[in-house]
Amino acid sequence: MRKTDLVRFRRIFTEQKNQILMNSGMLDEGFVNSPEDKDEVDQANANIEQAMRLQLRNRETFTLSRINDAIRRIDEGSFGRCDTCDEYIELRRLQARPTTTLCISCKEEEEKMNASAILGHRLQAVH
Repeated sequence: MRKTDLVRFRRIFTEQKNQILMNSGMLDEGFVNSPEDKDEVDQANANIEQAMRLQLRNRETFTLSRINDAIRRIDEGSFGRCDTCDEYIELRRLQARPTTTLCISCKEEEEKMNASAILGHRLQAVH
């Protein structure tokens, strides 16, 4: 992969990371759930909002982990290589999904394996 591409990806990851960290700070501001004289409907709404914030935080934590991993791979010189077959991942795929670690062939194979496992599990449950 060209050095200019790596610099561009690092900049993208850094911007995404900063955005997530900034969003996380805003998310934390409204995270306190104070039960001061709330009726049941208000408390239910507060619980739903808190669950949604937790789900968003979990998603952001996962994405941040993927971004940090991608930056680490850039530093190590392995960014853009498939974790399974060690071939280069097409630039178009990296542009569409920058944190990917699998080439399209290996990703398709992984999805087939997952679909087979799910189907096998469902068939076992029926019998």
